[in-house]
Amino acid sequence: MQGIPTTKRARRETVTSIDSSNLRVFPAIRAMVARYAPRALERLYAAIAAHPAASKIIPTQEQRERASSAQLQHWLSLFESSFDDAAVARATKIGHIHARVGLEADLYISGYALVLESIIEDTLKGFALPWQRRGQARAVATLVKTALFDMEAALGAYFEAEATQRNDIIAAMSKAMGEVAGGNLRAQLGDVPPAYKQLAADFHNMRHQISNLVIQMTDAAHGVKSGAHEISCAANDLANRTEQQAASVAHISEVMRDVTTAIATTAGNARDVDGSVAEVSGHASKGGRIMDSTVVAMEKIKDSATQIAQIVDVIDGIAFQTNLLALNAGVEAARAGEAGKGFAVVASEVRALAHRTTESAKNIKSLIVTSNEDVQHGADLVEQMRDALNQIIGRLDDTSSKAGDIASFSEQQSESMVALNAQLQQIDLNTQQNAAMVEESNAAARGLSDQAASMAGIVGQFSFERRHTLRDGTSADGRRGDRMAPTDRAA
Repeated sequence: MQGIPTTKRARRETVTSIDSSNLRVFPAIRAMVARYAPRALERLYAAIAAHPAASKIIPTQEQRERASSAQLQHWLSLFESSFDDAAVARATKIGHIHARVGLEADLYISGYALVLESIIEDTLKGFALPWQRRGQARAVATLVKTALFDMEAALGAYFEAEATQRNDIIAAMSKAMGEVAGGNLRAQLGDVPPAYKQLAADFHNMRHQISNLVIQMTDAAHGVKSGAHEISCAANDLANRTEQQAASVAHISEVMRDVTTAIATTAGNARDVDGSVAEVSGHASKGGRIMDSTVVAMEKIKDSATQIAQIVDVIDGIAFQTNLLALNAGVEAARAGEAGKGFAVVASEVRALAHRTTESAKNIKSLIVTSNEDVQHGADLVEQMRDALNQIIGRLDDTSSKAGDIASFSEQQSESMVALNAQLQQIDLNTQQNAAMVEESNAAARGLSDQAASMAGIVGQFSFERRHTLRDGTSADGRRGDRMAPTDRAA
């Protein structure tokens, strides 16, 4: 069909097309564009200059004038002949330029609407006669239809550019993610369109976060390995000490058993000594009582001796009186002469008997005095012996009490030693169990060290930036600057 570009022809024919009636009014529309488009473009670029986002894309007046001239030339060429592939190519090129400089589609459509509004309004003002108005409708309809086709081609370029950018970003992301999956954490996305800056920043932030995580895992693996080595060394040292402690505890337990036996023997001997001392104390007490009886008996002897001495004194007095009477009888017998000779003999015998009685009384008295002295000396000795026995009894009582205390303490100590020996046996058992647990801990530490080495080998497959680079900030697009360092390989 004439006037319809071959590009996407089938799809357009199903909806609408630019037919011959449209082509007939192309010269009139081109004249309208040549007459009214400059003013419309002036309004458009004035609005662009005042727009915050659009003014950044076309910031200078010179750039806006060049863009206005190119846009006018495009529209004049558009209505110069049929809307063919060349027209579509020009519109597509414009769309690519807009996409490349970052002009959003909504700004493009609103700008196009502003230009059409201005051209149509000025055109309608120029057709005042009725016959002119009949042609006016066809011209405006053709202008709008062609403008929409032109807009479609430009927007198609927009969409194509966006699809290309999207596919490029997807490909770059796929490649970068593949490198990350392969362990290369230095993968870059390169330059990306402004719309994908945040995606690039997020990717690089993720990459750096993973790098930091791998570094932390590496440090943790080294720390675990070092800690496992220290634990292993400590466990070996603890095992040696535990073995020494077990030997010492076993020796102490054996010694304590001997000490327990000795203390039990001492307790038995102390009980025997306590019984012997109690027996000796009983005999000593009995001896003390005998001494008391002896003292009493000797006191009685002393009293009896005193009474005998008194009787002897009486006898001595009687002998003295008898001697006097015998002397008087002799005198009287002498006076009696021959008649008193027999009486004189009797008196002489009586006097001799009295004399012997006196001598015997003196001897008895002397013996009694001596006996009293001996009895007194014996009583004194018995008294001293009783005091000594009392002291012995007191000491024996004290010794018996202490022997009882020793026996009781020995029994308590023997019980304590038995309990202590049982505790030592428990300590010995616990020490042996601890030794077994230490060996298990040592084996676990060796296993932990092997696992840490395995982890270090795994994270060692990753390539990432040096730590000081990772600590630096990222640029606006998430890429690293000139401070990119050579790779660090996790060890």
